[in-house]
Amino acid sequence: MVGGRDGRGEPDWRPVSDVDMMTAVVLEQLGANREQVRALEPARRSPHLLDDHTVERIKQVFGVQRDDLWLWVETGERWQAQDLDAATAAKVDRYVAAVEAFAASNTVILALTDELAAGTIEATLAKSDLELGIETLAGTLARQANPFPDKTLVQVRHPLAADDKDETSWPWLPGLVLGMVAPGEWKIVVTDDRLLEGLNADGDPVYPVCYRAAEAIRLR
Repeated sequence: MVGGRDGRGEPDWRPVSDVDMMTAVVLEQLGANREQVRALEPARRSPHLLDDHTVERIKQVFGVQRDDLWLWVETGERWQAQDLDAATAAKVDRYVAAVEAFAASNTVILALTDELAAGTIEATLAKSDLELGIETLAGTLARQANPFPDKTLVQVRHPLAADDKDETSWPWLPGLVLGMVAPGEWKIVVTDDRLLEGLNADGDPVYPVCYRAAEAIRLR
């Protein structure tokens, strides 16, 4: 797909007969994005592992990806507007869900790089010993008071089926900490694609939210 909003002309829209191929491409890119998130997570705890050039390059690559997402979204919308048989409609719905997850992963990566930009090697070297000492002490105290700060990527115990009440059997699913709501309890959005609930008014993916104690949470 090429062209469109950047002035290069109308995109070459793919026919719905290509839905399987297009879904496979999106899922491959989603997998690559998730690998990027996993690669960035250690730097979130030790941001000085990255330099300015690396962070800016990641922001550039995934900024381009973000700017092209509308093509994937509009392709799904065009397919959904067609008169489809049940089997094809189900395939299109799967494609749309994959694109939603792909877009969400891009948002996570860009948010992470914005956060990491403040702690690159160059940014760390520019700080005085006193500033670094204060930041280290503040970070240690903060982790002791709250081991899962806001926006921390975690794994959380959560059921895949709403009627599963056996908490001991719940799997560990990916999540994002929204905040600590009480001592020892956190509000977490569960970002497993199998639990995707749809889109909100802004077109962002909606996932279930849960409240968990520390024993049901672990860092990714």
